[in-house]
Amino acid sequence: MPWVRRLSGLVVILGLVAGVVGVGYAINGMTQAPGFVKAPVTLIDADAPTGWADVEVDVPGVDVPDGWFAGAQPPGSGSGLVSGADGRLTIVAWDSTRIEQLLSRGDRLVGGLGLLVGALALGPVLGSIAQGRPFAPGNARRLTVVAATVAIAGSIAPTLPEIAGFLVLERTGLAGPDFASATSPSLQPVLVGGVVLALALAFRAGERLSDDVRGLV
Repeated sequence: MPWVRRLSGLVVILGLVAGVVGVGYAINGMTQAPGFVKAPVTLIDADAPTGWADVEVDVPGVDVPDGWFAGAQPPGSGSGLVSGADGRLTIVAWDSTRIEQLLSRGDRLVGGLGLLVGALALGPVLGSIAQGRPFAPGNARRLTVVAATVAIAGSIAPTLPEIAGFLVLERTGLAGPDFASATSPSLQPVLVGGVVLALALAFRAGERLSDDVRGLV
């Protein structure tokens, strides 16, 4: 199946690109210190102000030293509309540290590295499928690596910018009862990882069956 062989190569190339871009983006962010940093925060107020992403938002009674609040773009929405109903905002503050910059871009870093690891593990599996050997030795182990990468990277990546937001609040003296962690654990990466793990177990059974068949020949 030539198209599967081409897909295998494409997956590896995309993984390499994602890994390089993720690392480069994080390193570039660290070079921006002590410039301004952007990180998500959550205001504990049912009447939290709303606005557009990257547009300054006024929060009554709260001022950011050498900075401001902006609208928060909902992840994956592709729009600039803030999810103000849940109090999510973006804090923008100068005099950032390298750690704040790194964590604020940590989702891209972990996501890129996760895609790299997953692609390097999945590529050989697709390659063996293209050769008509789907249950080649090692494929089940490679799929297990993909499952673990999806679950771990998918769970960690969203929390890093939230940690950056907490650090910025601490540094600017705004940490307190008005703000809360915006981190909300998601089961989606674990569920997807579980599906891939089930596939890995099926491949392991196939490998054992192939070994038994070869032993009878």
